[in-house]
Amino acid sequence: MFKLRRPAYRAVIIVHVAASVAWLGLSLCLLVLGVWATTTQAPAEQYAAGTAMSTLAGTLAIPFGAIALVSGIVLMLGTKWSLAYTWVAVKLVATAIAFALTVFSLRPGLAATAASLDPASLQVLDSQILAAPIVSSAIYLGAVVLSYVKPWGRRRAALGRARVPAPARSAR
Repeated sequence: MFKLRRPAYRAVIIVHVAASVAWLGLSLCLLVLGVWATTTQAPAEQYAAGTAMSTLAGTLAIPFGAIALVSGIVLMLGTKWSLAYTWVAVKLVATAIAFALTVFSLRPGLAATAASLDPASLQVLDSQILAAPIVSSAIYLGAVVLSYVKPWGRRRAALGRARVPAPARSAR
């Protein structure tokens, strides 16, 4: 196990926050484009929104997700915020699931949708085009809340000890 020194910690936390915020921003952009693609009555606009979704997810989702995941693991291993904290474990699992879904479902699904669109005719789009950005945005917003609130404290089982109550103060 290693401990990040202050300059390294600052660099990694900045990279982590920037990548995580970018990943959330990308997800929200995909949601806006998905709503546009499913509600427009103009075939050219639907085509533009669908191809923009595919292009954005195809070029940005993997780098943002990978940087957020790897920098989060580095922070987990190099700081006091280890897997002994339940909120860290929840964030790690949620981020890993979101990244896997991005790689194996979101990108291929958006590429297939974009390939099926025609700028000359309106398509009926599957609701999955909205489901993925809704789920990913909820995961990323949840991660923000977990990072700020840090609920649950340390897991007792992971530490192998019970919580010791603080000594009572005497009244004067």
